[in-house]
Amino acid sequence: MKSAAEVEIDLMSLPAADRARLAMSVWESLEGDSNFAANRGFDPEGIALAVERDAELAAGAAEVLTYEEFVQRTGGRR
Repeated sequence: MKSAAEVEIDLMSLPAADRARLAMSVWESLEGDSNFAANRGFDPEGIALAVERDAELAAGAAEVLTYEEFVQRTGGRR
């Protein structure tokens, strides 16, 4: 079995649409996982905000940014 690091390397070589589909699938698998929810690092307010933003994107009420645009707007580092 591959390690998580090896799987991550494989996933990052996929096209963006495939990575997004897989990310959503993995995220949805965590939503109902009681062990994940019990983790002290779990941030229910952050999750609620992410779900709200996702709904805004789906409704066309929010602008989608590329990673580069996000970094530029937030002054983040690569």
